[in-house]
Amino acid sequence: MADLSFLNQLKQWHDDNAFQKIIDAIEAIPQAEWDYELICQLARAYNNLVVMEDESSQYLKRSIALLESVQQQGENDPLWHYRLGYAYYFSMHFRKALRCFQAALRLDPQDEDTQDFIQLTQKQCVRHYNK
Repeated sequence: MADLSFLNQLKQWHDDNAFQKIIDAIEAIPQAEWDYELICQLARAYNNLVVMEDESSQYLKRSIALLESVQQQGENDPLWHYRLGYAYYFSMHFRKALRCFQAALRLDPQDEDTQDFIQLTQKQCVRHYNK
């Protein structure tokens, strides 16, 4: 498990939109030492880097692969479902995204971001699949 000071540094970089620093720091750690939290933080950084970079599809694919690698651990974690849904949404896999966001909402019914993404994703499903 990552130590608290490292996790706090990751949080600070996230708050500063320094997503590449997060990626570089985590990927400098041998992959065998990555735990659930580090994998989720790395996937989050890749998701957020999408907003800032042109090569977003490679980042989204990496985020999806990371999150899928800890699927069993994330099963009851609303953030895991939300992050996977986010990656699917921006990969234009709207049905998969909707399932993830709905699972996140079942686990955390009060989360407004998830509620917003469900509405956005439902609109995209209608737009893309009901032509």
